[in-house]
Amino acid sequence: MLFLVIDSINTKQIDAEKINLLTHTFGLYNDYSVEGKLKFCYAFADKPGIISVWNVESNEELQRILFLLPSLSIIDRTVKPLTELKSLVSVTGELQQIVSSIPKHEYKDKEIERSDK
Repeated sequence: MLFLVIDSINTKQIDAEKINLLTHTFGLYNDYSVEGKLKFCYAFADKPGIISVWNVESNEELQRILFLLPSLSIIDRTVKPLTELKSLVSVTGELQQIVSSIPKHEYKDKEIERSDK
């Protein structure tokens, strides 16, 4: 399973100890990259933060990895599950079939009702 993780570093809490936590976290990122769990990781150019893509077996595995990172206390995090584009193409094909199966007169009547309101 692929996940996009967006980490923003809370700079209000930064001190020498927290910088050490970040350094240790970056070292762990390297280990996860070697294991193949971390596909890529980039820092933002405009603010302190990181964007990464993880390839893990489950939500639970990702949660465990992220929760145990030393920098957890100074990170604001967003996680998004990812899917390949080919699955989206499949879904749009199914949606097109559903829309085309709706009788035209019913669809037009509903459009008229909505525009009357």
